[in-house]
Amino acid sequence: SSSTDATYKIGDIVNVQTVFSEAVTVTTASGTPQLTLETGTSDRAVSYSSGSGTDTLVFAYTVQSSDVSSDLDYKGTTSLALNNGTIKDLAGNTATITLNDPAAALTTNSLADSKAIVIDGVLPTISSVAANAGTKTVTLTMSEAVTGSPANGDFSVLVGSATNAATAVSVSGTSVTLTVTNVIANDATVTVGYTQNSTSSSQMKDPAGNAVATLSTATSV
Repeated sequence: SSSTDATYKIGDIVNVQTVFSEAVTVTTASGTPQLTLETGTSDRAVSYSSGSGTDTLVFAYTVQSSDVSSDLDYKGTTSLALNNGTIKDLAGNTATITLNDPAAALTTNSLADSKAIVIDGVLPTISSVAANAGTKTVTLTMSEAVTGSPANGDFSVLVGSATNAATAVSVSGTSVTLTVTNVIANDATVTVGYTQNSTSSSQMKDPAGNAVATLSTATSV
């Protein structure tokens, strides 16, 4: 891969390359060659992007929601497929497209052997809410550590049916602490909603840069 060793989030592009022993040409009139990557529950078939006329073909992979890999690699020896396209040398000989076995103990020249690319396509979420009666504190537990400085207005807080607006937000690891306007009464139901309105630079994000998604349903305790 020409992409840097790093962790990539949803929407990022990773350029994966297949290198041949000589220059090859690609035709896509009837179909486009594809390379299948191992990305967790759903593997991704990535279409050929560029490189015809050289010895290196590029497959541009865009990270999608739910994709995960601790060390990105292709699926197996048959992961490079013509898909009704062609890959031939300049004399017209059809290329051998069998790849090295990525599962073999001593595999060399596989993607994972050559690069250290981590894929994180899982959005951080709010796992639970806790409220302390007699205080103005509501604590959100996140599914993973996040950073950011979200605006107070990104959160909506109800105590019972009454609005109790957040006046401050503190983010630390997997905990997000809201300070609300009024003291929370005993036995009250506290309901928290989250809408991602903050600018990109202040949004809550995981280490890969995935932003916490807007809550489709408010969370209560």
